[in-house]
Amino acid sequence: MKDSRTSGADILWGRAGILLLLAWANVLVWSGCSSPQSSAVDRLFTYNASDGVRSLDPGKATDLEAMWVVDQLYEGLLELDAGLRIQPALAEAWSVSQDGRTYGFRLRAGVTFHNGAPVTARDVAASFSRLADPDEALPGRWVLSDLRADGGVEILRPDSFLLHLANPNPVFPGLLATPQAAILQGGGQDGDPNTADFGSGPFTLKGWIPETAMVLHRFAGYWMRDGAGERLPYIAGIRIEFNREPGAEFLGFSQGRYDFVSGLDPAWTQAFRDDAGVWAPAWAGRIQDYRVPYLKTDYIGVLMDSLALAEGGFPTLERPVRRAMSMALDRASLVRELRAGEAMPAQGFVPPGMPGFTPDMRPPHPDLTWSPDTARALLAAAGIGAEAPLRRLRGVVLGTKPEMADLAAALQHIWAGYGIDVDIDIAPSGIDAERVAKSQVPLFRKSWLADYPDAENFLGLFLPDRWCPNGPNYTHFEEQTVTDLLLGAADMVPGEQREAVLRRAEQGVLEEMPVIPLWHDEVVHWVSARWAGWQVSPTNRLDLRRIRPRDE
Repeated sequence: MKDSRTSGADILWGRAGILLLLAWANVLVWSGCSSPQSSAVDRLFTYNASDGVRSLDPGKATDLEAMWVVDQLYEGLLELDAGLRIQPALAEAWSVSQDGRTYGFRLRAGVTFHNGAPVTARDVAASFSRLADPDEALPGRWVLSDLRADGGVEILRPDSFLLHLANPNPVFPGLLATPQAAILQGGGQDGDPNTADFGSGPFTLKGWIPETAMVLHRFAGYWMRDGAGERLPYIAGIRIEFNREPGAEFLGFSQGRYDFVSGLDPAWTQAFRDDAGVWAPAWAGRIQDYRVPYLKTDYIGVLMDSLALAEGGFPTLERPVRRAMSMALDRASLVRELRAGEAMPAQGFVPPGMPGFTPDMRPPHPDLTWSPDTARALLAAAGIGAEAPLRRLRGVVLGTKPEMADLAAALQHIWAGYGIDVDIDIAPSGIDAERVAKSQVPLFRKSWLADYPDAENFLGLFLPDRWCPNGPNYTHFEEQTVTDLLLGAADMVPGEQREAVLRRAEQGVLEEMPVIPLWHDEVVHWVSARWAGWQVSPTNRLDLRRIRPRDE
């Protein structure tokens, strides 16, 4: 999220800009959305993205709200449906060689970018070259880490190409279904994706005032049709507002200004319905509640890089201390108080909805169980405690963003009772994300959600070649046994044996505790009853191609 610090003049311009943008958006909608469909469908679907959108570059899509926008503007070769099955997208057909090192693709005929240029194999090669280029330093480059060092793309014809992997990877098709692997016209190398439209997705960018709002229009030339032959998407466009004020999103939703909310605030949940889930009379029939288990884990990351810690003047949190900090947490209480009970206390780092990681296959790790006496004993052995002659551990900093201040305060209070004094450093989301990526805080709050339904998507965070800023290994964790297990799993076909290897890798991670898992959420979407055709998936992707007003 962008730095929210502004001058007085900036604030005044922003308030005027909101009014101008809304008026301007209406002009855009009604002047450019003519279609053969019913005019009643020519409506904007509106929602609020309180964290803002920092970039429209798919290679930089690392947070959920950016991925939601990228999914509307761009497409990849493959995609995941709501049941987490891999489906063809820009590529209408694909195959894999027997040794798992070569994938062949044929592009869908007649697909164009928003400017009318055809999608070709050269665009694929250029997009992947840009994403994998170390000089670009795009956070999403890790999804192509298995491509051969020479680029790995062999063009056969304008509509056909081969992808050559250095090593077989059974989840490679899932990686190609991530937002980061989207295809850009010319690879996006002839301009900035923030200011130029390089996409082929169902919607086009018509206007964007950062920190205020964004308007997307229906792409009339989008290739996909429904079962009756009607071209998707149905709606005229999308308006996304960036209102950061606490409570503004739910106030807007309750007033009908926003059509959808996710990531429900417990206080607002209680205002709409009681603990038994019964809607208050004022809201009965007005809201559709969609929910599925979320392939997502919220956690506290611990920086393991001794050099970075020393440069920042931070103490090193040794393994017994990390284990004690985990066992000091009553996760059930945290979920009840901070998530209104709408989450599951962490069972491990990989969420239990993942294939091979159901509770009967993987019992909760003991260090994730509330064990205050064991936690105090571990700390006392290290000379740390709340009472003399034990010393208090000081100088630990927990970086977070304003939306997570309540969690940070709860953790600070809990750990203080064990002799660990944690200072909370709150910064706007963009700054918080940047300093985590630059290893500038010893403790940080993060969440990881699945781009594809395989445990490697979570455990890959702990591979040494994915150290940030070149990947999502924000803790700078490296342990040879874990690395060997993950690399071994990459050579195995999907199935029970591979899942067993991945469970052993997770055990190795949790034994070292570079992350302190907190909870696994549900995907919860509240949608205005005015809309039909909503879909929700365990990865919380936002597919707006099939929604339409319910009266249609």
